[in-house]
Amino acid sequence: MGDVVRLSERLKATRDERGLSQAQAARELDVARTAYRLWEMEAARPAPDRWRLLARWLGVSMSTLLLAEGLMTDEEVAVSDEAEDRYEAAMGETSDLVTEREPGTFFEQGLSFLVKAQAQGVFSAKEAEQFATLLLRIEREVD
Repeated sequence: MGDVVRLSERLKATRDERGLSQAQAARELDVARTAYRLWEMEAARPAPDRWRLLARWLGVSMSTLLLAEGLMTDEEVAVSDEAEDRYEAAMGETSDLVTEREPGTFFEQGLSFLVKAQAQGVFSAKEAEQFATLLLRIEREVD
């Protein structure tokens, strides 16, 4: 998939493109300035509950964000992006927006979404199981 742009680099580039200070970027992302600064320095990693907001702010997919964080492989991103495109074509909205409306933590939302996407016939049982396994692996890695 090419060179992976690290989250810290992407944050700084986006902030610079918008002419924002770290404090202004932190306000837009509703996080403490110190937290934002640590993300840019790669001294801390954003919590999962911030991932969707960060992805939207950066203009990237969730899978691209997770790849940059070293939480997904190129192959997993390719499969995920194809499934996301298929979901959007079938349902008329992005999987991220649908998932975000589910109650619970980032990971609970994802698992609930997978159950519904399978019931809607957008994902096969095998795909839903593979994505659930991926979500659970990522959850273990960030704990």
